[in-house]
Amino acid sequence: MTAVDNLATFIDGEHPGLNPVLGDEMAWLEPPEADHSAHGEVPPLVRASRAVAVAITAAIAVSSFILSFAALSDLARRTGSWAGWLPYLWPGIVDGAIVLATMGILATAAYPDQRKNRQFFWAMLGVGALVSIGGNALHAILPATAPLPTALAFAVACVPPAGILGSTHAVQILWRFNPSRPQVAASQPRRPNDVREQTLQDRGQRWVALAREIHCRGRLTNHSENTLSQALWRLFEVRPQMPLRAIAEEVGVGHHDVIARLRHTATEVVRERPELVPMPVAIEGYAGLAS
Repeated sequence: MTAVDNLATFIDGEHPGLNPVLGDEMAWLEPPEADHSAHGEVPPLVRASRAVAVAITAAIAVSSFILSFAALSDLARRTGSWAGWLPYLWPGIVDGAIVLATMGILATAAYPDQRKNRQFFWAMLGVGALVSIGGNALHAILPATAPLPTALAFAVACVPPAGILGSTHAVQILWRFNPSRPQVAASQPRRPNDVREQTLQDRGQRWVALAREIHCRGRLTNHSENTLSQALWRLFEVRPQMPLRAIAEEVGVGHHDVIARLRHTATEVVRERPELVPMPVAIEGYAGLAS
């Protein structure tokens, strides 16, 4: 026995009286770590950090809203278009549009088919943020009692009708948006020709052994085993029987003559080695594989 064999025996614990000591020493050198994730527990420091972060965020949001509300309502009052309590509605339109757009983005973020709707919400968010930030900046540089210039008063007066249009369209998008529809459609029975690409790949793997044997015999080697297996699956299993041209288009071989040659070759191989197919196949008179 060599020194390497002795070392392997020592590590595997076959050397009596030595391996337990080594295990104790390693346990002493590497103190156990608390695995909170194994039990689904969150460390106290993480919980405290989250709570503090939420509290700070809430305080910032409330303070920002109050200050922005004061500046924008005063800006609306300086237009001279609204009196009394009406100017206080203007900040709600601007900042409310920002909140509505943000919620729309969050609601549609996980769905690729909602890209156009997300673009609308992002545009709405950008315009709302521009109006809010610009209004606060304008309020800071204007004299305390000076009325707004005519052009700025016109722009401020256009915000309410624009808010009606934007919010109505946003509600229409969210009202029609139903994330459960794709799941319902996916659960419905599908025809063999309508099977998804991933399902096709999985089912085609059943015929890889036959495709590999065809390659071993030097036949159709200019096409991959995956391509041949996908075509074989359609020839053997898909019902109603698919035309050769349709199979060629789906597997991407370019011409239906390739599928015809594959059918003839597969017939010869299966006659000799029927164990390569994943299901009982009657070669003579079998629709889809018979020559």
